Amino acid sequence: MPAIAGGADLQGREFTIAEGYTLSVAAPSSLIERPVEACFDDKGRLYVTEVSGTNDPPETQLKNAPHRLLRVEDTDGDGVFDQRVVFADKLGFPEGVLWHEGAVYVSAPPQIWKFTDADGDGSAEKREVWHDGKTLTGCANDLHGPYAGPDGFLYWCKGAFAEQPVVFSAAGQPEKSTAAHVFRMRPDGTGLETVFTAGMDNPVGLAWLPEGDMIVSGTFLQHPGDGKRDGLIHAVRGGVWGKDHAVLDGHLRTGALLPAMTHLGPAAPCGMIRYGRDLLVCQFNLRKVSRHALEPEGATWRTADSDFLSCDDPDFHPTDVLQAPDGSVLVVDTGGWYKLCCPTSQVAKPEVTGAIYRLRKTGGEIPTVCPPPRRPVAPPATVAAAVEQLKFTDAHLRRTAAERIGELASAMPADAGAPKPGVPELLRAAAEPGIDRFLFHALCYALFESGDTAAMDELSRNLPAAAPRLQEMAVLFFSQRDAAAETASRLSKLISSPDGGVRDALVMAAGNSPVFRAAVSEKLGALLQLKSDPAPLRAAVESVAGDKRFHETLGQWLTNAGSDEARRLLLDVMAVSAVRQGVAVSWIDPLFAVLKSDDADSATRAAGVLAAKPPKFTAGQREKLASLLGDARRPADARVALVTALNPVTPDDALFDLLLANLRGPQSNAPAAALAGASLTPAQLSRLALALPAAPLLARPVLLRAFSRATDEALGMALVEALEKANALAPLSAQDVAESFAKFPETVRRRLAEARAASTGGDGDLAQRIERLDELERTLPEGDARRGAVVFQSPQASCALCHQAGYFGKAVGPDLSKIGGIRTRRDLLEAIAFPSAAFVRSYEPVEVRRKDGGLAYGMVKNQNAAGVTLVTGAVTPEITVPAAEIDSLHPGAVSLMPQGIDQILSPRELADLVAFLGSLK
Repeated sequence: MPAIAGGADLQGREFTIAEGYTLSVAAPSSLIERPVEACFDDKGRLYVTEVSGTNDPPETQLKNAPHRLLRVEDTDGDGVFDQRVVFADKLGFPEGVLWHEGAVYVSAPPQIWKFTDADGDGSAEKREVWHDGKTLTGCANDLHGPYAGPDGFLYWCKGAFAEQPVVFSAAGQPEKSTAAHVFRMRPDGTGLETVFTAGMDNPVGLAWLPEGDMIVSGTFLQHPGDGKRDGLIHAVRGGVWGKDHAVLDGHLRTGALLPAMTHLGPAAPCGMIRYGRDLLVCQFNLRKVSRHALEPEGATWRTADSDFLSCDDPDFHPTDVLQAPDGSVLVVDTGGWYKLCCPTSQVAKPEVTGAIYRLRKTGGEIPTVCPPPRRPVAPPATVAAAVEQLKFTDAHLRRTAAERIGELASAMPADAGAPKPGVPELLRAAAEPGIDRFLFHALCYALFESGDTAAMDELSRNLPAAAPRLQEMAVLFFSQRDAAAETASRLSKLISSPDGGVRDALVMAAGNSPVFRAAVSEKLGALLQLKSDPAPLRAAVESVAGDKRFHETLGQWLTNAGSDEARRLLLDVMAVSAVRQGVAVSWIDPLFAVLKSDDADSATRAAGVLAAKPPKFTAGQREKLASLLGDARRPADARVALVTALNPVTPDDALFDLLLANLRGPQSNAPAAALAGASLTPAQLSRLALALPAAPLLARPVLLRAFSRATDEALGMALVEALEKANALAPLSAQDVAESFAKFPETVRRRLAEARAASTGGDGDLAQRIERLDELERTLPEGDARRGAVVFQSPQASCALCHQAGYFGKAVGPDLSKIGGIRTRRDLLEAIAFPSAAFVRSYEPVEVRRKDGGLAYGMVKNQNAAGVTLVTGAVTPEITVPAAEIDSLHPGAVSLMPQGIDQILSPRELADLVAFLGSLK
């Protein structure tokens, strides 16, 4: 097949190619149907993992082992592979392939296999487990790789959040971890070590620069927002990256998580290589291979980004990129089969096969050898040599010098009379103004590795005269060790420092150490009584909100707050703390005093604290609080929140009117929750039945709970009729409907089933879903993105209550800021009409069954040894289920996003909404 250049049609696809290159087919689908990863051996033969096209759960794939490893050759030298043999079969889900020193390594979670063809017949007669990770999670992202490092080690990536044993070079790290990691081991199976830690979901690709620096590609480097999610990381020694959540607990930190080198958005980066001095990265979701030119930036790198190869076909999914012995670049396209944990369409297309493409440079030479490094690759051999290198001006050299000092000092015994060699120089370097985050990290982590407590203790006794970065370093050092109370108290005085980095270190210290939490709490209590703006202390106050001693003290601090700003800050913190630990008895009188005050803002916040997790009030306390419900002079939002706090109450008509009126406001969650828990009269329930279909979309399932105790047949029939007339049944989940109508007579439930069947149209059936999508694609008019932005923010669609799109919306569900770049129009229609057909990674619902028989349902926001915190929706608050109360935890089948939105919106509104989402790129 002829080669093409620029932008041209190849195999019925429109490709855009980097200037100066041509594109051709190197391996058609007739030779390899669904390739995933590939590598060359020393004779130029290509090894390719090929999948069967199944999307069975990983456990089933492990059992059935339907995949295989092929070896293909170009026998006539025309650039097109034409011969293949099955090198190894009966593989689980393959996640990487590497030829190294005569053997082929394939990761198929939970193992990395080593295949050897000793007799040269093209089939591996020897297969052995080289490494067993022992975990296999629902997305099979427990292993990626392996990759050959420049140091003779083989490296691989561990994604997902399943616990694996870990081995660290530095002391003080946990022995087991659920975090993401990059590991390395010698080919002979010795020297297992952890080299990378992250809270990201999935590190995938590795590449090394000529200087020896390792680059990692991966997904969910941060909680999605502003179009950012996936990217590239400069993986320096001891660094920690990714989302900041419980999987990182116990891992040594040098402050805030290190930043990404390059943000790629929702790209799902996978295969990556170094190409000369640049990087080439496959972006599965965005249907392209990107090129990233690296330039030094302080002690790290920055990139200039461009597209190397892109395709307009939504079923083009590049999974690997590699350089051939002749210098050309191969791009592996796996086709349309994959849907397991895939954020694009959930209608698998195994019939859309893949191929391998070849890019050749039309003029000049493609780099096939390593370009000269910008700095020495070999680290200093001794501490003395590293100390000399630390004096240089080049930040990269200084970083590698600090790393070497820490590595060497960790093996040296402590001398009671003097600091370890190199430690004084590390401290002097840290005191310099203007050092960047990566150099500070290297200096700080080297001190961690040195373990020189005596030198750091001496520093902590001279903090007032120390530079801010040294103060920060001392806090980080001692807060991640068993510091004495006297040391913690001395360091906690820095909470009033004007330097943000020092305050941030104390925030982290309060989260790491109970001793520091107590010390910081004591200092904050005094500061919050001052009549000054406490804004710089907000993060510190919030970080220690979970401490029991701090929790009990909040009521006293509220009474003694020295300013309106301090009072409101404390009320915000009390609301968070109440969700975690409940409302302390000592809070109630101070909160009541705020409720009675003329400060409407504070009164509303105080009521919200009580409503966050209502306590068991005494009769006297209920009476005092109830007296405020009928006081029309009190803020309306405060009265609404008090109904939730005091429920079950029976509101009088005036209060009921207030709750009903506020349902139409922008903040419908509080009145919906209040009405759901109230003891409403039959007349009030009848009015609510008529008002419910007009309520905002996400408030409806909450309001429906108000009927869960009702038994009156006439009321039930009226409710069904109101929902049916307003076409409001389809967006309600079967679970919500079943629970809310459980006590109505059989006649009501039968009528409900008929109405619901007519409205939902059996959306659980794949054939019917496809038929509905075909109908929508065929009948919807062209949309207008500007009008669609209005629909996105409207109460009727309620999209902005859960999703962020640029500057619009809230980050409850997946970020949609670049959704148009990864989903087709049909994909968007599918997600709107059938939200339970697919779940975006990290937003899957779970079902938590309590030991008392209760049920909690939502998305996991955080999970650790203490329990699990769930986001239960945009209207209802998040809940925490303590570990001791959990009986079981299982994946959920129903999305928190309401179904049937396509039936609520008019065809014009739906078309406009899809046009708006499609414009977000």
